[in-house]
Amino acid sequence: MKTRLYIIGLLCSLLFISSCSDRWEQEETVASGTAELCISRSSFQVAGKPSPLSGEDEITSLRAYRFEEGVLQKVYEPLSVGGDDYRLSLDRLSGTLYVIANEEPACEEGTTKETDWLQTVLTADQHRISNYFTGKADLSGKMGKAVSIPLALTRGVARFDFRIEVPEGTVSVNRFAVKQVARQAYLFPGDTVRSPEGTAKEDCIISTPDAPLTRDSLGILYVYEQANPDLSVSLEAEINGKVYAFEQPLPSDIRRNTVYAIVLRKDVLQVDAQLTVEAWGEGDSTAAYPDLTAPPQVDAAASELPAGAEVTAGKDGVNLPYGPVEMVLAVACDDELELLPVDASASLEVEPLAGQGLFEGRQRFRIRKPLFPPEQPPVETALRFRRKGMQYVYPEDVITLRLSGNPSRLSGKLQYAVGTYAFDFDRYIDNELGVFTLPAEKELTVEYEAGEDAWIKLDPVSVRSGEGAYRVLAGWRPNDVTANGRRQSATLVIRNRADGSQREEYTVSRRNYGLPVTWMHGIWWCKYNARGDSRSFEDQVLSSDDPARRAGQTVFEYLGACPPEAFFDLWKWAYQGDSGTGLQVIDKNGTAALDGYNHQVSVHINRLPADALAPEGYELPSMEDFNRIFDATDYVWVMWNGTHTLRTPWEGHSQVKRLQKRRNDVTVGNVALPSLILIEMWSPDFPEHEPVTWYGVASQWNDSEGVFHNGHYNNILFGVHSPEGTGWFIPGKNDALYLHKNGGAAKDTRVLRFRKSEVEYVY
Repeated sequence: MKTRLYIIGLLCSLLFISSCSDRWEQEETVASGTAELCISRSSFQVAGKPSPLSGEDEITSLRAYRFEEGVLQKVYEPLSVGGDDYRLSLDRLSGTLYVIANEEPACEEGTTKETDWLQTVLTADQHRISNYFTGKADLSGKMGKAVSIPLALTRGVARFDFRIEVPEGTVSVNRFAVKQVARQAYLFPGDTVRSPEGTAKEDCIISTPDAPLTRDSLGILYVYEQANPDLSVSLEAEINGKVYAFEQPLPSDIRRNTVYAIVLRKDVLQVDAQLTVEAWGEGDSTAAYPDLTAPPQVDAAASELPAGAEVTAGKDGVNLPYGPVEMVLAVACDDELELLPVDASASLEVEPLAGQGLFEGRQRFRIRKPLFPPEQPPVETALRFRRKGMQYVYPEDVITLRLSGNPSRLSGKLQYAVGTYAFDFDRYIDNELGVFTLPAEKELTVEYEAGEDAWIKLDPVSVRSGEGAYRVLAGWRPNDVTANGRRQSATLVIRNRADGSQREEYTVSRRNYGLPVTWMHGIWWCKYNARGDSRSFEDQVLSSDDPARRAGQTVFEYLGACPPEAFFDLWKWAYQGDSGTGLQVIDKNGTAALDGYNHQVSVHINRLPADALAPEGYELPSMEDFNRIFDATDYVWVMWNGTHTLRTPWEGHSQVKRLQKRRNDVTVGNVALPSLILIEMWSPDFPEHEPVTWYGVASQWNDSEGVFHNGHYNNILFGVHSPEGTGWFIPGKNDALYLHKNGGAAKDTRVLRFRKSEVEYVY
């Protein structure tokens, strides 16, 4: 916010005390032909009220000078000093009487001319000026038995106050100077502000880095009245860690008996600091200074407060609950208030009620506050007002709203914000989304729109006494025919356990994708190899559009019978490195090769993280996963049908059956691709599950052979998650193909067959 430094001249009117004469009229009547002068002094005033500082009103000497016909006739000295009022017995009621306190101008009875005397000049002594007063009374025509003549002494100097109005943080004024201050002035005021010609000027240093100002300092400087266009203020301040430097001219006319307030203010409407210099109107005409002793207050009786709202003891604020609020706030103030823009970060809507200005000392404002979701901390914000007719905003004119934080907590991937109670992952995701920790009286439930699957599970977990916690789990459905990328939503509801009241609703959404799978020995294997962009669901065969399912066949049956073009589109893909970009088999000058093959690839697919190349929720199977099907006690000759026994049975299941088939009708360009092998494997212990079908293009490891090795295209290298770089390969000739542990080199291409990553909740 911008900070403005205001220099406000509070030009005070003379305090003219007329009540003195009333008091003296009750005194014993003086002798005929005599009179008394009743002398009072004025104090500096701020906002129309006396504002004296300690020692400012002290009078140490007091003299009166009577002039007749322009010549000094008599000096009355010394007058008694003490109390608040002074009396002087007059022996003659004619001419003009001047009274001076704390100064003794040179003069001589009978010779000093009044015109010369009124041009008397005072000179400051090393930054010190006298705290003097002057007054004037016309004695001519004051007749009567007992005459009491009032005379008010007016201060001859001006005062500077320094005030800091920064509502929050720290302030340090490290350099502060008033420059080019006049050292000379006329003793008596004239019709206009004036300064002696050629007066000397000097800089007055108020603070330095060794002695900074950090708080209000009244009476930091007293100066003579002066007409001085060179007068300026220079200030360097650090506000909340940021340094500001200013230099601006002061009012060119500095009037005696006047207080000037230099105010360092961080105005709520401003972003950066500014230095402005403002002069106020004279005397009582300056009405634009508020009575800060009567700040705005909350009128609870005239307000319409919701349940859970509390007015603070000082009536300067309201504590609001964390839930949604709509209320009417009545603010009592002597002045009509203009509501300033509310801090947007508080997420409040505040508006004055139409047609309700200042009425019976109060104004009403409608306030709307949204629900604070879990993890939203409490917020303290200020409703700031400008009083009608005021140019500036004052820190005192504020009502503080303290907005309670939600007592529930939320951790994990789910996040909600004020005004945003829906979280859309906009991708497929499963397993734990977040953990809600609730007060004991609250519970969490989940609701769905009609027709939606129950894809969210709430898993209660143990926490400390007095609270309840729920893990929010997103589930997965094998071979979900609706998993076509559609948006899937659920509503999480926090409510009172006893009666279901005080509902807080939070929506969670994801994109529901799925790949066709089959189960074998504890693993959900994808039915098809990866194709295109291996990380993109859009490029894969989806469970919502499985061609084998549509045909009412297993994958083995479908691949054995589908048109050659459909088979080739599924068969032709292989991968290198970490790009995830599929390479396609093409006719390259009469050789079947992978388009884009690069023999300089250095990233080994098997050493990548398991999910590095897979869509969300899927991954490359590990060596242990493959071993549950491939790792037999003897050679597995896959060119034959048969059965093999696992070296390490899975939960006691060791038999794996296999069946093979060849395709001889596939071509690419002008290159025939005969004897392309299909192999299905299944456990006889779980006949209800479709077999896993293996197929794919042979590995390419050089530029010359392409994918043709040993007279055929069936030397398949499988992508396996193996930080050690191990893997599985089908080597050999076409009539002697077998499973072999071989991870291949980084440059060798692989077919990718993913598995479903572990998931806690299957629905």
